[in-house]
Amino acid sequence: MRIAGVSLGIHTFSIDCDKEFFEISEISELQDGLLNLQIEMEKTETMLNLKFHFKGTVTAACDRCLDPVSIPMNFEEQLLVKLSQNIEEVENVDDNIWVINDNVYELDVFHFVYESIRLALPNKIVHPNDKEGNSTCNPEVLKKLETYSHKESEIDPRWEGLKNIKLN
Repeated sequence: MRIAGVSLGIHTFSIDCDKEFFEISEISELQDGLLNLQIEMEKTETMLNLKFHFKGTVTAACDRCLDPVSIPMNFEEQLLVKLSQNIEEVENVDDNIWVINDNVYELDVFHFVYESIRLALPNKIVHPNDKEGNSTCNPEVLKKLETYSHKESEIDPRWEGLKNIKLN
């Protein structure tokens, strides 16, 4: 994002994060997606206040059946960038606060966008349940999982003795 020569005030930018973005960023969890990213940049003499609004969907493998599942996303992030003459390179004070030299021509926010998307993903990615509360995952995989989960597991006799240990 070019910042040199940009006048003071509020500026807006729009970027589409599509399949190509996810291939470049190598977010291994994501297979595809289309996120519209609106960036509002407020530039002052000493600081940039960047507000990112992400809206769209991404596609990832279901944690249960490994089939693709579409994940709607709608979230915001903020990045404060302090402009300083006393610094040579970008310095991250915090994940959302950077300090850069005020002579920098461009600000590379690619990694910030990448991390924001990764952190917005749910901890567990699964197909949503239908109206009756049944899983919409691949039924063949669910059957296989069902057969493996009901097998009686024998306890290794070497570990069986641990049941009788009494801890004080």
